[in-house]
Amino acid sequence: MKKVAICGFNLESNRFAPSCKRKDFEEHMYFRGEEISRQARIDRPSIHLGVCGFYKVMDDAFGGSSGWEACPAVLIGSTPAGPVEKSFFDEFLSELHRDLKAIGPVDGVYICQHGGAIATHSHDPDGEVFSTVRDIVGPSVPVIATLDLHANVSEEMMQATDILIGYRTNPHVDLYQRGEEAARSMLEMFDGVQPTSYRIRLPLVAPSVTQLTAPGYPYGELIQRGQTHVDDIVMNVTILAGFAFADTPKNGMTIIVTTRDDLKHAKELATELAEAGWLDRARYRPSMISLDEAIRLACDTIQTPALPAILFADPADNPGGGGRGNTTTILSAFLEAGIDDCVLAVFYDSIAVNAAFVAGEGAYLSLTLNSAEDSQFSEPLDVTARVERLSNGQFVGEYGMVAGKTVETGCTAVLDVGGVRIVAVSQRQQCLSTDYLTAFGIDPASCRVIVVKSRGHFRAGFEHLFNPDQIYEVDVAGLTSPNLATFGWQYLPRPVFPLDEHAAWSVDQA
Repeated sequence: MKKVAICGFNLESNRFAPSCKRKDFEEHMYFRGEEISRQARIDRPSIHLGVCGFYKVMDDAFGGSSGWEACPAVLIGSTPAGPVEKSFFDEFLSELHRDLKAIGPVDGVYICQHGGAIATHSHDPDGEVFSTVRDIVGPSVPVIATLDLHANVSEEMMQATDILIGYRTNPHVDLYQRGEEAARSMLEMFDGVQPTSYRIRLPLVAPSVTQLTAPGYPYGELIQRGQTHVDDIVMNVTILAGFAFADTPKNGMTIIVTTRDDLKHAKELATELAEAGWLDRARYRPSMISLDEAIRLACDTIQTPALPAILFADPADNPGGGGRGNTTTILSAFLEAGIDDCVLAVFYDSIAVNAAFVAGEGAYLSLTLNSAEDSQFSEPLDVTARVERLSNGQFVGEYGMVAGKTVETGCTAVLDVGGVRIVAVSQRQQCLSTDYLTAFGIDPASCRVIVVKSRGHFRAGFEHLFNPDQIYEVDVAGLTSPNLATFGWQYLPRPVFPLDEHAAWSVDQA
């Protein structure tokens, strides 16, 4: 009977955001032992869907859960934040080490990982996780990891694993499928296949809003081009856009080609794809609208019923990239302009939510939003609000990245401030779908103007109501602004495009 360990550490780190602590993981995803297996096999799980896909393929391959021995260790994840604090990361590594030692010899390891973390002490905590696993299980045991396409891959990560499998979609709606692919790859390795990989990193740090994989976006086109080469020789083609705000020496779009023991072919294909990506670099420039233009569009839409509804994204304050989810730049401007019939989702302020619960539904209260927030850009704002709705914040999603998943936003309050309804949450996260409105009594189909604090993942969860030409990204300041030139970079491997127009790369560097 094959014995497979399962573990993972999931964090996307923004160097400019407040540090990430144990509490951040415990609020989002912290599973140990058999609870991992239970979650992986139930409907409406709270766990990472990649694990569910991995278990499904393994169960099918071995005739059920009794045909192989799943050995879950520890699997954790946080909403994107700043660097993980060393003290907690060391505790996690110790827990992982202890669990894997207790499990004993295994035939394989599946690591469900993000790949975009940094720590207060290290540029590469993901590499430390992978090396910890490899040191315990030994050099000959298959170790396969799935990665978010915003991962920044180091040589240590490559050396400690056999296969790295990245997501292919942005918004990320293929987590389950990549878990399935990891399981199929492991089954191949059980049958004797020897994976061989080649990696190329380009001096290209693409702004987040340019990394969508929908038709018409260069990143999606490059990924699709890579997939046309998967065949009897090529096991996997992974193209990682990376995450700029980690600000590490390993930043840069990365192409990884894994073959069935054919290094020459892996290098040739990786070089071909890298050259294509580099030649297309000019398309990785963000296109956003000004705040004044957003106000004009919102006013026109509300005053003209014949116009279609519109959705504004605030990518500069995206909790999915380490933003605090509570900047008031757009909100205060809309209130000053008298814009009503508008919904803002979601806004992170646990103190405001608590005040709403004390006041009760229907009550009016005076609030200072961000009353205890000291992060850059999270300015306080005094408002008078009516408490429209209170909730425990738990629901099952129907759309986009949360379809079929149990979601928890913590205690949640809908606050009506001058006609702008704010979905205020006590657990920091981005608005991923219309479920974040309907769960709290708001009909998104009847809204004329919606503002979401999200970079791009919301698109998969709003596409049933909004066409791409109804969606606008607003250019304001924040911890996750697509205007990369506004940040004080310390560790990016300069020069990089588009920060440095003169950045150069050629196939000779592959």
